[in-house]
Amino acid sequence: MHALRFSSLETPIGLVYVVSDGASVVETAFERPPYQEVHDAGGCAITQLKEYFKGERFVFDAAINLGKISTFYTAVYRALREIPYGTVCSYKELAAMAGSPSAARAVGQAMSHNPIPIILPCHRVIASDGSLGGYTGGISIKKKLLALERQAAGAGHRLRNEIP
Repeated sequence: MHALRFSSLETPIGLVYVVSDGASVVETAFERPPYQEVHDAGGCAITQLKEYFKGERFVFDAAINLGKISTFYTAVYRALREIPYGTVCSYKELAAMAGSPSAARAVGQAMSHNPIPIILPCHRVIASDGSLGGYTGGISIKKKLLALERQAAGAGHRLRNEIP
């Protein structure tokens, strides 16, 4: 594995940092990471994030590296990628999608440890009562991401679940 490095991207939600191992994205962060800043670190992911914030990208396919994580977290993050752009689901629904219907609380823990927010769209996961729950970058960032997706999805899109 190469040394970790990062690039920063100015976005409507503030600076987003993309950490790369030279081949894959290993982290997206809202605070400056303790690695060397390199202009082209995470190149493909940076391009895709720019497109996302312009409302032009709805699915990320940049290479990611989650390192060694549990089978459960792998299933949750895989299911997380299946939540369509412009929609939300509950922690309980995501638990069922990941094959563990009674593990809503554990899904919440997986969301709080998501190393690649936005690309792994944990902002699309809300509580069963419709409240937003938590978010690594703070609730205000989660609200902005959901609003961006709601706006880009447009009035003509039929959403599986209405974004709050």
